[in-house]
Amino acid sequence: MTSYRYTLLPIMALALLFLSSCKRNFQYSVLEVKPLTRNMNLKAIERIQELVPKDTFSFLFISDTQIAYAELQDFVEFANNNLSLDSISFVLHGGDYSDYGANFEFNLYYDDIRKLKFPVVGVIGNHDMLGNGSEVYRRYFGPDDFTFNFGSTKFIAFNSNSREASFDGTLPNLNWIKSQQHSDEDIKNIIYLAHVPPYSSDFDPNIQMPYAELLANESRSLLSLHGHTHTYLFDQPYDDGMNYLVAPSLISRSFILVTVEGNTAHQRLITF
Repeated sequence: MTSYRYTLLPIMALALLFLSSCKRNFQYSVLEVKPLTRNMNLKAIERIQELVPKDTFSFLFISDTQIAYAELQDFVEFANNNLSLDSISFVLHGGDYSDYGANFEFNLYYDDIRKLKFPVVGVIGNHDMLGNGSEVYRRYFGPDDFTFNFGSTKFIAFNSNSREASFDGTLPNLNWIKSQQHSDEDIKNIIYLAHVPPYSSDFDPNIQMPYAELLANESRSLLSLHGHTHTYLFDQPYDDGMNYLVAPSLISRSFILVTVEGNTAHQRLITF
């Protein structure tokens, strides 16, 4: 009679090794909330505000890394090795760190992005709101809606994932955006950052034109930055003089270099 005891021992040993090596990102429940760090946006903004602001500065813009873990690793390596802290001030992320709002997906993102030498500020994406994703995001990053200044440029970042709020008129919060437009009178430029662009079917159709008008009617509005579509776009979709810039998914192995010079913004798609 054949004994299976010795045959099973190596298999059990391999299984235990696998589980122990993956323990940090192993998810015991799809609803667990166990971030590896807290308040990433606040920490990044504190680093940004320690920099000496310049009239001309550059930042990188990436988005939709939830399907691009290998590409994110390569982006971090490329940026660290080829871009200098003298030329790049920070990185903006257009949302969707996760596919299912799962805690371990955010952990995988953090494992890679923490190695980037530049501070990174990011907004919540629609996929990040699935399951317990909103709670995970807020613990990892902080509030959905926030602002920060760099020199004479103000960045207004907010949740624009209207579909996840059942198009109930709360996302994006136009009253809050308007209040932030006028909270710093000495600001020369305003750049907006949100995941879903206003012309998307996932943006509340009742808010689309009020949002576009809110930006176009503010003379200091410079750019509206978005992700979500996974394709690169730089356009004025409402023919109102307002520029909209959409970052492709990082799976395309490309990101956007944005340079603010006075009251003008230049952008360039870079492949790595």
